[in-house]
Amino acid sequence: MSENNSSEIRIKVSYAIELITEIFQAKLCSDYEAKTIAERLSGSNLKGHDSHGIARVPRYVEWMEKGWVYPNLKPELVIDAGAMACLDAKQGFGQVAGEYAVDEGITRAHMHGISVVGLRNSGHLGRIGDWAERAADAGLVSFHFVNVRGSLLVAPFGGSDRRGSTSPLAIGIPSKDNPHIILDMATSTVAEGKVMVAQKGGKKLPHGALIDSSGNLTINPEAMYGKIRDDEVPDPEKGTGAITAFGLHKGSGINFMMEMLGGALTGSGVSAGIDDKEKRKFANGMLSLYVSVEKMVDLEYFKKEVQSYANFVRASTPSDKNHKVLIPGDKEILTNDDRMKNGLPVARLVWENIRQTAEKLNVSNLQRFEEAIN
Repeated sequence: MSENNSSEIRIKVSYAIELITEIFQAKLCSDYEAKTIAERLSGSNLKGHDSHGIARVPRYVEWMEKGWVYPNLKPELVIDAGAMACLDAKQGFGQVAGEYAVDEGITRAHMHGISVVGLRNSGHLGRIGDWAERAADAGLVSFHFVNVRGSLLVAPFGGSDRRGSTSPLAIGIPSKDNPHIILDMATSTVAEGKVMVAQKGGKKLPHGALIDSSGNLTINPEAMYGKIRDDEVPDPEKGTGAITAFGLHKGSGINFMMEMLGGALTGSGVSAGIDDKEKRKFANGMLSLYVSVEKMVDLEYFKKEVQSYANFVRASTPSDKNHKVLIPGDKEILTNDDRMKNGLPVARLVWENIRQTAEKLNVSNLQRFEEAIN
């Protein structure tokens, strides 16, 4: 571990995985599940999606204690209809449930040329780009539409209070030369995890990412969490503001459709309803579409066309001479290479919260991690 600046440290990814694995083992997750959670959270940081990375460890532990997510659950296949399937994660960890759902989609797409797979009642699915990458590894184009039941964080265009979730979208295109082309984005201006990272002293939010209860745009995380102590896990229930939808009315419209596809169509449920008497239980719903490239079009032709257009776009004259033009996934590739070499940049307070979580769970020989920090 090395210092980056006064508020940030760099942590080797292997070091983060080891500690986080032990934390979830202490919460009675199987060795496989604990390591899968740790690897996928750390992998999100590697790709630059810190909002879905290791900063979520204390929150995951808190969710387990609230009964919002349970260890060691295998998703149940509840619809089995040829090219169509649906799995119920039963509030199990999304890092594991996501693998089951994607592998189901891959198998069926290879058989039928196309498949549609729903996943309902899942714990936090993490970085949705993971699932698009997994499908692309199998030669499939994939689309993933996600909502968050019980999570009201985003204000609709023209509104100032919370009516939807951050509802991410991911699209994966297999590339001739791996890494693949992956679009992975929240349909809000920022993911809630980015607000959490900013609250802990990490990267600041872009202008207008949040809106307060009076309708004023802001970047102050207090709009989302209220005032909290350094040792507290940020709780969006304590704030009165909201995250804005990206792209004004267009982004707000896409955000709305994520609720229809990821929530209503999968049977997982939308984030909230007008007649609700109480808050809905947190869960991710995901509707995924998989297309076999080789059953649709000549595989070599497809890969050549993808590569040709990608390079055509990259060759655009930059509006900012200090930055190259990038296509979806390029930034993640560059970030991954840097962080594998130099470690994960993490706000000191984020790492301290993770360490405190480990301490509360009596992670064995925690001293070895503390010595590495010092």
